[in-house]
Amino acid sequence: MKRILTLTLAMLCIFVMFGQGADDAYMFSQTYYQGTAKAMGMGNALGAVGGDMTSVCINPAGMGIYRSNEFTTTLNLLDNYHSSTYYRTTNGANKMRLSIPNVGYVSHKERSNYKPLRATQFGIGLTRTNDFNMHTYARGINPTSSKIDNYLSQIDGYSEDDLVDYFAYDIYPAWNTYLIDIYQDENGEEYYGSPVPQGNIWQGQENAFKGRSEEWSFAGSANYYDRLFLGISVNVDHIKREGTRVFEEAHPDGADPETGFNEWSFSEDLSSTGWGCNAKVGFILHATPWLRIGGAFHTPTIYAFDETWQTETESEIGYVTRKYISQESHYEYTFIKPLRWVGSMAFIVGRQGMISLDAEYTNYGAACFKADDYDYSSTNEDIENTYGRTFNFRLGTEWNIRGTYFRLGTGYYGSPFGLGNTGGSVKKASCGISAPVSEGCIFDFAYELSYGRNYLYLYDAGELGIEPINQRQFKSNLAVTLKARF
Repeated sequence: MKRILTLTLAMLCIFVMFGQGADDAYMFSQTYYQGTAKAMGMGNALGAVGGDMTSVCINPAGMGIYRSNEFTTTLNLLDNYHSSTYYRTTNGANKMRLSIPNVGYVSHKERSNYKPLRATQFGIGLTRTNDFNMHTYARGINPTSSKIDNYLSQIDGYSEDDLVDYFAYDIYPAWNTYLIDIYQDENGEEYYGSPVPQGNIWQGQENAFKGRSEEWSFAGSANYYDRLFLGISVNVDHIKREGTRVFEEAHPDGADPETGFNEWSFSEDLSSTGWGCNAKVGFILHATPWLRIGGAFHTPTIYAFDETWQTETESEIGYVTRKYISQESHYEYTFIKPLRWVGSMAFIVGRQGMISLDAEYTNYGAACFKADDYDYSSTNEDIENTYGRTFNFRLGTEWNIRGTYFRLGTGYYGSPFGLGNTGGSVKKASCGISAPVSEGCIFDFAYELSYGRNYLYLYDAGELGIEPINQRQFKSNLAVTLKARF
């Protein structure tokens, strides 16, 4: 089953299917920090700023800026809306979720005002690095093909007995529910055919997922001369994603007068859990009273994944409903998320404010899968050929007006398909405010809006062609953070 899935994904590139493929490698490699409200308000441009638990995920040297002990926790409300256009028909769907994306504690210890080492810090923090909660729906009339056409193209030359051995989770269920059958041509030759029309049918797909990726950071930092700050962290990463994808086709007139075909559906249930680890090192240099420079390196993250997958196929032909549920597939594999480099600068305007910029480099094409009992070389080659190097840019500013801090931020996350491409890029804009309650208690508030656009194919129809789903994503994120300093 894995071999068939991998070969299919290698051919389809980013076509929507389950299993370990190029699209999964990109999804598991994405990083969109969802930590404190301060970080969100400044567009997460904290690599040279520090002094915040989210900054520790970007550059662990940022913890060296702390001058006291601190505890933080954040409450987040996320609304994820998708607009999908398929063959000139547009549908929308959204999913809202309340979560706690950040909890952290930093312990600060003064060393000496007369020696190079002025202070050290130790911190433990949890930061959400991506959110998989989503609900999408696309539907339209395809004039040229059916998903069954894709099935038929794959089984040319296979016998009936081969179907259960090689296509147990998708094509054999279609055979078992009479979506595929054996016909005879005018010369008596047998061939695979289907009662499903070749085009001019309703097609739709609905996705409903929940999950997240998050990182536990165990970090240490040092302050030298109040000018040079060094940091290192060991991190435990966790990914949890589960959900259902349902593909449907239906005759526009209710039932085909010749074949009796009315409708059919193919649903997939997936549950993935992964645990990984990485390390990060970084520095921040106060080069001048008005300039701060930062840099950080994130090692690749090595995940151990445990995944289950099951499909269900249902058909209605001649007013008879048939259903086939596959066995549950369970498999384990290793996934390696690519390394990252972060360069940062911050310009300080006295005590009034600052402007900060982060530039982050990664290569999505370097992601790869491994397993003891399976060769992922074709999948990894597909990943390398599909994705490439990219830069993410984050810009933020903060201004102090009579003791209240106002923040603005923006970000551009480059295309995973490599430099010079725009497909799959994400744009973000944010704002925030800090409201001190007392000397040791602060509430931060922030709002972030992000926009992304993707083109997704439901299947490969070969020479018949198929229009991609034009999918637009809008994420609204509202966060409030409590900081207690002592």
